[in-house]
Amino acid sequence: MKTHVLKAHSAVALVLISTLFTACDLLDKADDVSFDATVDETIIVTEENEGTNVSYNKIVTLDATADPDINKYKNKLSGFTVKKVSYQVTNFNGPESARFSGTMSFGEASQTTATVAVTVTNLNLQQAFNSGQVLDLPINQADVDAIAGMLKNDKAVKLYLDGLLSATPLTCSIKVILDVSVKADAL
Repeated sequence: MKTHVLKAHSAVALVLISTLFTACDLLDKADDVSFDATVDETIIVTEENEGTNVSYNKIVTLDATADPDINKYKNKLSGFTVKKVSYQVTNFNGPESARFSGTMSFGEASQTTATVAVTVTNLNLQQAFNSGQVLDLPINQADVDAIAGMLKNDKAVKLYLDGLLSATPLTCSIKVILDVSVKADAL
């Protein structure tokens, strides 16, 4: 009889412990926070010398923690989803014929080389500025996912702008924008 009672108590205890662990797991997931944010940086392109097909290179860092909502959870981030990668020419002063052809590449913030490259061909800077449009970068899903992984690892990503300016002198500003969804643990 004692053995039967002990077995019954053991079974009840096992069910209670199992339920407790399941409830804890549900509670852990219930306090997760998800929100949308924008990670952006403006590249100031300045070439004072007059010329054609002038090589231009610049590196900037897009710091996700510059966004106040992301910064609030910076030590509790569990993941990023990059929804869109885009850019906008927000300022331009130079020849109407000035165009940019080259790459916008992304790499780990802690590294010195890019691993994701997107080609930009024959971008008329004056027209892009006049239109005010935000232009999507033609980037495939695997590369978008790679950028999301970089953000998760370093909370930042390096952007490399490499290419040719067809006519100079010029000054322009190009804002690069990552629209992201963020997941974080609230506790």
